[in-house]
Amino acid sequence: MTALATWNCNMAFRKKRDQILRYDPDLLVIQECENPETKGDWSEFSDWVWVGENANKGLGVFARNGITLELTDDEKTESRYVIPVKVDGARDLLAVWAMNDETNPRKRYIGQVYTALEQYHEFVASGAIVAGDFNWNVIWDESPKSPLRGNFAETVELLNDLGLRSVYHHHTDAEFGDEEDPTFVMHKKREKSYHIDYIFAPEGAVTGMRNYSIGTYDDWIDASDHVPTVVEFED
Repeated sequence: MTALATWNCNMAFRKKRDQILRYDPDLLVIQECENPETKGDWSEFSDWVWVGENANKGLGVFARNGITLELTDDEKTESRYVIPVKVDGARDLLAVWAMNDETNPRKRYIGQVYTALEQYHEFVASGAIVAGDFNWNVIWDESPKSPLRGNFAETVELLNDLGLRSVYHHHTDAEFGDEEDPTFVMHKKREKSYHIDYIFAPEGAVTGMRNYSIGTYDDWIDASDHVPTVVEFED
């Protein structure tokens, strides 16, 4: 069994990690976390990789229980914070923190995810999990300021073509855009709640998953404007 968690921690992960470690995850995809090389004690993790331009706010993938990680990309990524990670001891990961792109608006947010899926098509098709903060919901597909390289519906279609399914939507049987469980609360105001964090996994892993949980506003709002998603897969 392998437990995977994704959570945008809203910075200072070293001060908040005990809260998510209660789920006993083996792998963690953490957005907006500090560079572990610069501060904090990370001895409870067996390995980690991190990318970012700001040492206080990047994308980290953390492993526990002897699992090791390696960035596999030997080319320049076309998406700012979408990284392929080879995992020794569990399924590979395409870790996501979809960002704005002021220089190329077509590739902002969900456009970055679509671009990364095109670039890392073979890596994802080989059985990887795609997890993280997509910063988008299908409800916004109809009103972008400029055309996107790939909107949310097109991104889901591409993921499905690669054999991946959304863990949340399989678990709840919800339609995209009709999610009852938000993962993000804009400005921490409950009335501005959206589902924008996702885990997509190969269909066999999704249908065979054991445990699934998603955080709640009351439990997590003091720590972050996002809540975590945690799923336990059979190996």
